[in-house]
Amino acid sequence: MILLQKRRIIFILSCVLISVFTYLFTSEKNNKTIQTVSLPVTNKVVILDAGHGRRR
Repeated sequence: MILLQKRRIIFILSCVLISVFTYLFTSEKNNKTIQTVSLPVTNKVVILDAGHGRRR
């Protein structure tokens, strides 16, 4: 009976560890940096519209 409980505990802990390591490795792949270039903006007008209003 004690061996069965130890096996169950080991199984649960191994599943938790595998899931944590899987999460860590997949989250590192999503954190990619993209290099951008900022160009000077002269004599230009930039208009931003949030678009949260209702159409009537």
